[in-house]
Amino acid sequence: MKKHLLIGLWLLLAAGCRQNEIEPYDQTPRVSFRNESSQGAQIERFVYFSDMDYLNGLTSKPDSVRIELMGNALTEPRTCCFRLDGEQASEIDMPEKILFEAGIYALYLKYRTARPEPEGNYSVLLEFDTDNPEHGFDLGKQEGQQVLIRVEFKLQPSGWNNYFGTYSNGKYLFMLDTFGGIYASIPQTTANRQLVREAYQLYRQGNPPILDDDGNEIVFP
Repeated sequence: MKKHLLIGLWLLLAAGCRQNEIEPYDQTPRVSFRNESSQGAQIERFVYFSDMDYLNGLTSKPDSVRIELMGNALTEPRTCCFRLDGEQASEIDMPEKILFEAGIYALYLKYRTARPEPEGNYSVLLEFDTDNPEHGFDLGKQEGQQVLIRVEFKLQPSGWNNYFGTYSNGKYLFMLDTFGGIYASIPQTTANRQLVREAYQLYRQGNPPILDDDGNEIVFP
C-alpha cells in the first residue's frame, strides 16, 4: 500500500512539473546592443582624450559596442545595419553594416571617434537602421536599441597652480609643444619659466598671438 502511495505521489509531481515547464524561446533572430555601463537604462559609451593623447598625436580613438543575438540561431549569414544621429555624426567613422555569420551569437561593432577641440565634447546617437532593406533582424530588447556615444577632450591638468600664469587651453598647448611633456612632468623652476617665455617670444616673431580663453594674448610670468 505504501509503495502504491509513493508511486502515486511521484506521478502527481511529474504531471505538475510538465504543466509548469517554460515554453522554449522560439522567435525570429533579433539584435540588441549590450548595456555594459552602470549609468542607467540609456546605454552610453564614453571616449576621453587627454593631454597625453595630444602629445602622442592622437586625433582619433577606437571604441566598440557589443551586439547580441536573440531568438533562433542563424542558419545563414544576415546583415545588420546602423545609422548615426547627431550634428557631429561625421566625427565618428563607423561601417554602415556588418555581417552576422551563421552560428554567431555576439560580435563587436568597431568604430573610431575624432578628437574634439580642447575642453570640448560631442554626443552622437547610434541605432539599428531598420529602414535599410538590407537589415535582416527584428528588434530585440527595447532598452538595447540605441547607444549614446559621448566624446570629450579633457585637456586641463588637475594640478595646475598658476606657476606659469593663469591657465588657458592655448597656453597649455604651447607648453606641451615646447616641453614635450605633460604638466606633471615639467619641473617648476625659474629656468623652465624663462625657457617657455623665450620660446613664446621667438614664436611671436613670425606668428599671430595665442589667445587665452577670454580672447586676450597669453602671458608667461
